[in-house]
Amino acid sequence: MRRISSIAALGALSVLSPHVASAQTACEAYTIQSGDTLRAIANRAGAGSFRELYELNRAVIGDNPNLIEVGDVLEMLCPTSAAATPAPAPAPAPQPEPEPEPEEEPEAVVVVAPTPEPEPEPEPEPASIEPTDEPDILFVTYDGNAPYSGANLPGGGLATELLETAYGRAQPGAVVDVTIAQDQLAWNIGLGRELYDVGFPSIRPNCNVIDTLSIEMIELCAKFAFSEPFHEIAMEAYTLNGSPVAGAATADDIRGTRICRPRDLFTFDLDAERLPGSSGQLVQTATATECFEALAAGEVDIVSVTAVQARGGLSESGVAGRVTEVPALERGVTLHAVANQSNPRGVTAISRLNRGLAEMRADGAWFRIVSRQLSGS
Repeated sequence: MRRISSIAALGALSVLSPHVASAQTACEAYTIQSGDTLRAIANRAGAGSFRELYELNRAVIGDNPNLIEVGDVLEMLCPTSAAATPAPAPAPAPQPEPEPEPEEEPEAVVVVAPTPEPEPEPEPEPASIEPTDEPDILFVTYDGNAPYSGANLPGGGLATELLETAYGRAQPGAVVDVTIAQDQLAWNIGLGRELYDVGFPSIRPNCNVIDTLSIEMIELCAKFAFSEPFHEIAMEAYTLNGSPVAGAATADDIRGTRICRPRDLFTFDLDAERLPGSSGQLVQTATATECFEALAAGEVDIVSVTAVQARGGLSESGVAGRVTEVPALERGVTLHAVANQSNPRGVTAISRLNRGLAEMRADGAWFRIVSRQLSGS
């Protein structure tokens, strides 16, 4: 499997704006906009192939034609149609000349006549080259989501490497294009509008309890097909030593408490159990460390975070020796790839990913990738 890794600088909304295409003028310098890819720029301009545009701008782009930076200025090729336009002009020019020199005109006409015929040839040529670069499937993930996805992570992150490998197992030789959106909002927009076939990583709420879910989670259940889990997030919870909820084992034991979670972390699992309850409070901070600091200050009763966040938060806040676990909020939350159910190619890809993941678990490849990614090696 060959990977085309493209990092799109997706603005939350500008990535889908229709004005981007009209901003480009053939034969003039073009400034890369948010959401652009080199192939899209070449296609819009009709100015040669993806490869030709890259070769012309290699000094600006660098070694990887799929990593382009917003604000860089590209030199544009004139479109084939523009180059071909002057060719018909010489054809009428020789035709008035037959009158002054009737005997020599046949040779001039013979020379001019074939000229327009080779001119269209360059247009089919890019078409014959481009299919070799066209991806079989379009994946999208988002940046800043270690260890699962990120532009600077080995292999694009744990989720990226697992799913790209799984798809290659099911479809050997397939070309997979992985776009790394700049944030989760841009990821949501691009996937929702079917700019991509498969998105990851996504949580999967309990779709059997719709009445407890947020609008976003209900839409996720209704509109998307889910792959089998490819990894699980371990959730942990802590309270101060001696707290009334220390050792609490059920949701009823902690209903009515003040539960803290980082702002960017999901809450659907709490919603499903109707926590923290009408007499309780969900406190959301910028980081896990701030949650632990709030716990130490008596501002919250429980901190509920991922195991990875817990390690960092406990260390940075300095409360590691003052807390105890709350089993009621210890759980695993599975991660999945998703595809819009109205996208047949995406739904087919989900089935292929499931086959590939099953094969990787059977032969140990899944374990090897996960171990290496989590160890940072």
